[in-house]
Amino acid sequence: MKILVIQGHPDPESFTRANALHYQQAATAQGHDVDIIDLSQEDFDPVLRYGYRQHMADESKPNEYQAKIAAADHLAFFFPIWWGAEPALLKGFIDRTFTPRFAYHYNKQGKLIPLLKGKSANLFCSSRGAGWLYHTALAPVTYRWKTFILGYTGVKVQKAHFLGNMGSQKDTQARRQNFMEQCAATLNK
Repeated sequence: MKILVIQGHPDPESFTRANALHYQQAATAQGHDVDIIDLSQEDFDPVLRYGYRQHMADESKPNEYQAKIAAADHLAFFFPIWWGAEPALLKGFIDRTFTPRFAYHYNKQGKLIPLLKGKSANLFCSSRGAGWLYHTALAPVTYRWKTFILGYTGVKVQKAHFLGNMGSQKDTQARRQNFMEQCAATLNK
């Protein structure tokens, strides 16, 4: 399977990035064809300055990312949840990469046509908030990604995985390592 790991934490020393790299290594060890977009390492302007009214002067990075997304069968997104959403860097990545005519379009009757059907995705998230919050059916993060972000483009979210209570008394190195192993174990399913 062709897997694209998208690491959306801006801090290169974050747990999120360590988890994404661990997942990438596990997938490679299992024989998957793996690529990564590590936004903490990219020289990428996430600001969509003109909306979709006109293109930016330099579209080379979004075009590169679109080629990687198009080639992938499965997308693995890694990001922290800050204020109930992904970091601005990852939101900008979505804005500039999952664009009209690449990820979706509308036909003449105004009907949405998703253009990334056949792809699957998993979300791997961490938060200082309580983990149970993100497992409810209408959790804002899961709902947005399944319905309005990836679902809008035809990508099917298989599951969202959350590690909450980061930075609390419950947060131990063993607990973090266990979560990393759980994330890597999704490759076996």
